[in-house]
Amino acid sequence: RFLRSEHVSPTLMRVLDRLDDTPALVQTDLLDTLAMNPLAIALLGDQTRHTGLASSGYYRWFMDPAERLVYPEEVHEHHGRAHAARLRAALTAGSDTPRAARILAELQKHSPEFVRMWELQEVARYGDCKTLLHPDLGRIHVDAQLLYTENRAQPLVVLTTRPGTESHSKLELLSVIGHQQLTP
Repeated sequence: RFLRSEHVSPTLMRVLDRLDDTPALVQTDLLDTLAMNPLAIALLGDQTRHTGLASSGYYRWFMDPAERLVYPEEVHEHHGRAHAARLRAALTAGSDTPRAARILAELQKHSPEFVRMWELQEVARYGDCKTLLHPDLGRIHVDAQLLYTENRAQPLVVLTTRPGTESHSKLELLSVIGHQQLTP
C-alpha cells in the first residue's frame, strides 16, 4: 500500500522540470495527472484540467469518448482491458481505495464495455510501447518508462521515441511547435 498526495513529490518535480526534450508527466495509481511538461501537453493535451471522478484516466476512458482520440482504434480494446486491470490493482493495493471504489461503481453503472472488461478479472496489465495519435502529426510510436517515488505513490511517466525513426522526427517537430495547431 502506498500514500496518495495531490501534490507532486518535490524530487519528481525536479526531474520533470529538467525533461524538456521528451514528454513526461506525473500521475497517481488512479491515472490522475498531477503535472505535465510542455511537450507532454503538446502531445496529449492538458490532462491536469479534469476534476472530480473525471480526473481519473480510467474513468475518462470509459465515460468520455474524447479520451480515446489519442489512441488508434485498433488498440482501444487492449487499452480498455489494461485500464480495467489496473483499476482492479488500485482497488486492492492502491493509494485511495474509497475513490477507486467510487470509480468502479460509476463505471459498472454506466459503461457496459467496462463491465465486460472487468468480468475478465485481469490484474495490472502494463504496456511499455504505445502508439499515440496527434491531431496534426498522425501516429507517433513511444516507449513509456515509469519511474516511481520511493513510496510508489506517484510514477513519473517518460515517453521516448527511438532515434532515427519517423516518430522521433515528429516529436522533435512537436517540441518546436508546441501545442499550436498546424491545420486551420
